[in-house]
Amino acid sequence: MILCALIRDPDLRHRLSLVAADAGWSCRASDDPDTFAAQLGAAGTIADLLISDDPELLQMQQDGPGVRVLLTTDGSTRTPDGAARIPSSLSDRELLQALKTCVNARRFRERFGELERTEPITRLPRHEELFQSLARYSGQAMGLLVLQIDHAGHLYGNLDPVSKTDLLAALAEHVRAGLSGRGVLGFYDAACFVVALPDVTEHAGTEAGELLLRKLREPLRYRGGELHLTASLGYSWAALFNDSEPLWSDAWRLMRRAFEAGGNRMQSARSGIDERLPEALERDEFSLVLQPQVAVGAEAEPRLSGVEALLRWQGMEIGELAPNRFIPVAERHGHMARIGDWVLDQACRQASTWFEHLLEPLRLGVNVSPQQFHKGAIVQQIGRYRSEHWFDPAMLELELPHDAMLRLVDDHRAMLYRLRDWGVRFALDNLGSSLIDASKLLRCPADTLKIDRSVVSRIDSDPLALELATQICELGQRFDLRVVAVGVEREVELSRLSDAGCTDFQGYLFSPPVTPQAFRSLLAQAPALRAASARKAN
Repeated sequence: MILCALIRDPDLRHRLSLVAADAGWSCRASDDPDTFAAQLGAAGTIADLLISDDPELLQMQQDGPGVRVLLTTDGSTRTPDGAARIPSSLSDRELLQALKTCVNARRFRERFGELERTEPITRLPRHEELFQSLARYSGQAMGLLVLQIDHAGHLYGNLDPVSKTDLLAALAEHVRAGLSGRGVLGFYDAACFVVALPDVTEHAGTEAGELLLRKLREPLRYRGGELHLTASLGYSWAALFNDSEPLWSDAWRLMRRAFEAGGNRMQSARSGIDERLPEALERDEFSLVLQPQVAVGAEAEPRLSGVEALLRWQGMEIGELAPNRFIPVAERHGHMARIGDWVLDQACRQASTWFEHLLEPLRLGVNVSPQQFHKGAIVQQIGRYRSEHWFDPAMLELELPHDAMLRLVDDHRAMLYRLRDWGVRFALDNLGSSLIDASKLLRCPADTLKIDRSVVSRIDSDPLALELATQICELGQRFDLRVVAVGVEREVELSRLSDAGCTDFQGYLFSPPVTPQAFRSLLAQAPALRAASARKAN
């Protein structure tokens, strides 16, 4: 062990040198800061201990290697941040033991503090740590493989703990060798591994998975014998990566499907949808429907307050698909920029025909994708509507999930505020359908909070759903934000949400999604619509 010391007191410096020599340590002690710095530089990163009776010098070395120790002759000296404090009055034996304890504590902290991030046997990052490290690849293509060793329970079942440890290490090395240097390997459990494939095409990722599957079938040499393994793989891919969770969820589901089909195979997310999406626009297979939003006040009669444009796909070969079937696929494969631009354009063109029927402002809600903000495309698109004077951007409310909005705040803040300067509003969609980062919610430049239908449908049976809805409504009241409950279908939902403070509602209780032509007819008969809404609310 190497000890570097700057000790002003000559007796203490001499004593420290003797203690180190008796312990067999290399001691480089000086009373001159320049000499100490040169010694430290010579020791480099292998210096285990930095000892001084000068707290200011230790403070300057806080980013350096080794454990910093302040030797003190009295209790009045301030201890630098992160340094240990040892009184020089200790006996030589006690001083040596105190120094050993400082080094051991540092080594244990560095070694075992990594357990939450790194699996200690395989030395692989745990899957959560791996996913966090992928943030630097945001906006690039990303593939994810989830690999489970088939029948791992039989492999581990009759082994003692030491043998299980050895087998896990051997399995990890077998998987690592099968990757042939491709991808970043992570650990999930003793039978399951995760492989991230940054900046890879979908086809190349598939090839990497198939190669890994073949390599894993090769015999694994273990304790003088051979093990013959098979594995189940799930593979998911995104053309524009920004969130690990959808990839992880899809890859895990596909791995389970491969395992349930007998194992020894790979399942990918290719379902035919991704192949048909690029041509769907040219084939005119997409359409829009509009669902009204109704404001229900305590005393005033219900009134039409907004409308959301909803995308529908009637595929020529695959029939009608629900948005939750094809939109996630379009996001993963990078198609939402084109599709989202089409939706925005069509919705705004429809809205431009409503002006003659409007007695008061109406919000047009359009779901958008972060992909539409790439290179400022959505700003240019809305700016064009604005300059051509056929659509007022102040009618527009762009809807995004709160996690997507947070990414836009980080990556495209100037664009968001340019749009706000033009009067465009923003809505946080799907609140409650996934985990909410409440501490960051107010960073989003939102005008509307939308309570997800998964919360609304449980409002009368689940106290936690009611509590969440109430908190969202209170947040809206506190910051003067509109709160819209989505998917309201029953009178009891309307009643509970109204009691919680919600004022705007969207759902079949008021109106199903209708065609743009039907919505124009509703606008022309707006008083009748308000009366119908009032009858339903009562």
